[in-house]
Amino acid sequence: MDPPGLVYREWSRLDDGDDVMSKVAEAFGPDSGKANVMRLLLEYRRFYGPYIPVVAARHLDLILEDTDWAEAMNVTPTETRESLHTLHAQGLVLIADDGSLWLTVPPGTPHSAPNGEWAFVERKAYAPREPAAK
Repeated sequence: MDPPGLVYREWSRLDDGDDVMSKVAEAFGPDSGKANVMRLLLEYRRFYGPYIPVVAARHLDLILEDTDWAEAMNVTPTETRESLHTLHAQGLVLIADDGSLWLTVPPGTPHSAPNGEWAFVERKAYAPREPAAK
């Protein structure tokens, strides 16, 4: 999958390693900033696999912080976050260059854009107040 947009230019690779967290905690301390980043990356890996669009994933988290979707859908914030990251990992929602979240249709699917590109169907959220670092 090669989604369009600024937040999808950089991807991090996180190989499967049971002891990666213990190595980071040992080297930098369990409560260090680096350990917190590694925990976040390991969480993202559950949704995205070994290739993680970190800026886009973090941006999605910021959008979720700015919305009340969990309350509106009568689910927990964790369920909302997991559902949206799963949809994002499948390319069914993407972050546009203006920082907004869109319902999308990936290329090569029955309802994709006629020219074989991504179809941005409906804006679901505006950009968060605090954009993710690019």
